[in-house]
Amino acid sequence: MLLKKGDTGLAVTRLQTALAKLGLYVYRVDGDFGKKTEDALKAYQQKLGVKPDGILGDYVASKLGLLSAVLATQSTNIKPVIVLTAGHSLVDPGACNGKFTEAGIVREVRNGVTTILNSRGYKVINDGTGNDNQALSKAAAMVKQGKIAIEFHLNAAVSKAATGVEALAQSKDKAICQKLCSALADVLDIPVRGSAGGWKDEGSGQHSKLAYVSAGGIILELFFISNDAELQKYFERKDHVFMAIADVLTEA
Repeated sequence: MLLKKGDTGLAVTRLQTALAKLGLYVYRVDGDFGKKTEDALKAYQQKLGVKPDGILGDYVASKLGLLSAVLATQSTNIKPVIVLTAGHSLVDPGACNGKFTEAGIVREVRNGVTTILNSRGYKVINDGTGNDNQALSKAAAMVKQGKIAIEFHLNAAVSKAATGVEALAQSKDKAICQKLCSALADVLDIPVRGSAGGWKDEGSGQHSKLAYVSAGGIILELFFISNDAELQKYFERKDHVFMAIADVLTEA
């Protein structure tokens, strides 16, 4: 299989152009493999006498003169592997606010962002699925498996007024940390902490978290669970939180 519904990019643009030349695709060439492209491809497959499944395979691509071009485009458009892990574990709930635990919320974030990235064709490695997540030591060992690795955490403080988003990482990840913090600050309407756009270096934060950062990963402190207003904003906007993080990682 070379291309299917949901794919985007130059290879789809070339497919649409080829189908348009045959009079089968009469819409705007936009590089987005939607239903109109699928229907046009099915019509061409029927003309060839092959199964009209709307999926571009080697044979049909070769008949359209696209095989080498599509393969070349795909080889230069391989998506990076991303590691997403949830802070704490089944036996360590992390910070709490009433019945809500840090571990439970960050598992939800991990799962939500993973679902979006998977739908966009990314391979995502997790430290568990559903309500499962592994201890930090095991999560840190997974960092090297991805181009980007993020462990989700929540901040907490004695004062319920403490607020904002921040990320702990090596200097190589400063830019993406700043993008993640900015995106979350916009969605949750909370401040970015610190003077470096939310980024904090390895010398900051709790010692227990540094193994993940030392391995090359990012500790993303999404918001303060101890802040009732921030916690409520998360529950009201969590789908937007998942999307904001996924969008930054898609562009990374």
